[in-house]
Amino acid sequence: MTYSRFNGDFVARTLLFTSGHNAHYVEKAFASDADVIVLDLEDAVPVSQKEEARVSITRVLNSDLIDRRPVFVRINPMETGDTLKDLDTVADPRLYGFVYPKTSNARDMEVFDAQLTLKEKNLGIEKGHFKIIALLETPEAILNAYSIATASKRVVALLFGSEDFLAEIEGEHGPGGRSILMPRHMISMAARAAGVVPIDTPYVNIGDREGLKRHMEEAKELGFEGMLVMSPSEIELVKNYYTPDPIELNRAKEIIELAEETNKANRGISVKKGMFISPPTVSKARKLLARMKKIEVFEDFLNGA
Repeated sequence: MTYSRFNGDFVARTLLFTSGHNAHYVEKAFASDADVIVLDLEDAVPVSQKEEARVSITRVLNSDLIDRRPVFVRINPMETGDTLKDLDTVADPRLYGFVYPKTSNARDMEVFDAQLTLKEKNLGIEKGHFKIIALLETPEAILNAYSIATASKRVVALLFGSEDFLAEIEGEHGPGGRSILMPRHMISMAARAAGVVPIDTPYVNIGDREGLKRHMEEAKELGFEGMLVMSPSEIELVKNYYTPDPIELNRAKEIIELAEETNKANRGISVKKGMFISPPTVSKARKLLARMKKIEVFEDFLNGA
């Protein structure tokens, strides 16, 4: 397959991580229907196997497994001393970008941006080729979410990591997800304010589909566009949930049509067919239709259209 890079708006309804050193899991990931695949060099890889994972990822990036989907690598953060080792080995033109873990502040993004610029120059590819998903996993990161999102034009998404966050605050998962509600909301707001994609934390109770549905309902209320999935078995459910359904789309179109009637009547707001028609509801409807359009463009690209 000839590699072709997607250059449209970033879509990440389902973000699937897989350990970079495990060929079996890597093959399963690429056999899945995930929107985005992340090859992991950090937590999922034991220290003794980091180099093996780097070599394995390089092999994957030059294999027929690579298709038209965006592929990222989660590198090791600066404090480990492995970041440049990771970049020197796995940076490749067929890589869409990197997930930067343990992001703390804007400075992390600025330093990493500079490293990527140098790597692009050495590889002979255009500046800005590599994108960044900033993984926010600490209280400091949550409080700095907006400045992180706007520190580099490479940042395409903010991703929440709840397990490290709870470990940092010495908290735990509580009923109804209440212990992570505030950081989820803060990340979504920061991402929206910065114009990047908010991606939710994974639901850690694998196999609990009803719990997963409740988790996604909360995420949708908070404005998330996708989530990190723990298993390929979750992908179909999650992808469908984060894709606007016909009822939502028809309602959005109707709101826009009714708004035109309201405007012709020289009114700013109205209630028609049981729906509140106002500038905010019209704006939300237009955004929903725009999101569906970018999903359609993305899926057409994946299908070779």
